[in-house]
Amino acid sequence: MSRPTAEDVLVAFARTPGDVGAARRVARRFADLDPGERSALLWSEDPGGRLVAVVLLLQAARERQAEHRGPDPDLTDEYLSALRAERLDDPVLVDLAAEDLVGTPLLGGSTGPLFALAKSDVALVRRAAVVATLAFAKQGDAEVPLAVVGRLVRERGDVVQSALGRVLREVGKRASEVELVAFLERQGRFLSRAALETATEHLPPGERDRLRG
Repeated sequence: MSRPTAEDVLVAFARTPGDVGAARRVARRFADLDPGERSALLWSEDPGGRLVAVVLLLQAARERQAEHRGPDPDLTDEYLSALRAERLDDPVLVDLAAEDLVGTPLLGGSTGPLFALAKSDVALVRRAAVVATLAFAKQGDAEVPLAVVGRLVRERGDVVQSALGRVLREVGKRASEVELVAFLERQGRFLSRAALETATEHLPPGERDRLRG
């Protein structure tokens, strides 16, 4: 029996509603897709193909985590190469995978790559740097997320600002409410209104109202 191809994946996905849930189902069905065929999807002109390719990368990374194997740098490199080349042009493709493919491999090691990504000329790469820090916040580490957010807090575009709000909210919930409040007291004025509202939504009402001004 012949092995599945990128074209087989595209045909299967075309028969679905085309959302993330459908992409997950198709990715599970084609979990053994050859890496070369996965790459063809990732670099294809078809948005659905790129979505399934990102889910396949994420699926492979999570399987390694579940089996207590170390991160595979090739998965991260494949994802970031497409992101830097602006082949991945939807924030959904960042929010789906940046935590697992970019952040989790850096836990316990150098965080320098995050700050390098935060300097990128590509807005979605900068968004990935922010979203990746969720891996640290979920480990109770407020320092790394706040440092990355601090580098980007003055950025005006919603592509990055919406990610800042989400990560700050998780810092308060998972790592340190005290450090979140201190950060917002210093830098909250640079956040967009929507990002500030997201960042503060789980704080006590009095604190939330004070920080929102």
